[in-house]
Amino acid sequence: METIEGTTGRAPRPKILFGVPTAKDEAQSLMYFIYAQDKRELNWGERVYRALPGLKEKVFGATDKNEFFAKCREYVEQFQRDNEATIEGARVQFQKTWDEVGEKIFDVLDGEFETSLTKDVNANVSVNPICPRFLETQSFNVNFAFSLERAREPAIHEITHFYHFKKWAEVFPDADKKTFNTPHSEWRLSEILAPVMMTYNPAIQEIVGGKKFNTYKEWWEIKIGEKTLIEYFGDIYREHLDKKTSSADFLKKSWEEYQKHKDIIEADRKK
Repeated sequence: METIEGTTGRAPRPKILFGVPTAKDEAQSLMYFIYAQDKRELNWGERVYRALPGLKEKVFGATDKNEFFAKCREYVEQFQRDNEATIEGARVQFQKTWDEVGEKIFDVLDGEFETSLTKDVNANVSVNPICPRFLETQSFNVNFAFSLERAREPAIHEITHFYHFKKWAEVFPDADKKTFNTPHSEWRLSEILAPVMMTYNPAIQEIVGGKKFNTYKEWWEIKIGEKTLIEYFGDIYREHLDKKTSSADFLKKSWEEYQKHKDIIEADRKK
């Protein structure tokens, strides 16, 4: 079994840079959640519509994907104009709040995953109430209306994903990167392990004030024996911390357990 080795020296830490995305990028992000939503792993279309009054009426009657996108973009352009000061104010405050803890978070995740991110992360201060991440561009969305505390949580969650899949590719070099996104098992495991780490890692818990985290609520009722997914994989993670096993060993063990209980973990797909 591999063990964690200490490292000497310190690589420059990347930063999270908060910015306001273009209306085009926002429309593309919204489209993912509201166009053909019945085909998505998790159907969050109504959540988007509730957060953005008038959007559902705006896109109603669109005859194809291109028209749907054009209507989304028009909506976002108007929304950004109407709320420009509020969105920019959120961007400034999110950046300030993150900078207070960001370096420590990167230090914790460097140690946890035994690897480092090598470029800055872009955080899009978005009108979208959902906070997707984009591995290809190492970026993610955070909603402009979030409180300062609430905005910090998806930042930690999403950069944990970036570390997770960087390490995953090192541990499983033949992995197909398309499996890093929904609806694949590798994606689902990452969505379990990110809140597990945020809940049970002592250093992260100190930063977030002891707050506990969970998977998507659609998965809350899934149990392995008598344990929820967070509890089951949390036990594996705490054993990893106690025994100081390597990040590689932890990921291999988690994947082994996931495969063993895959029929239970993915039972909702059969409904």
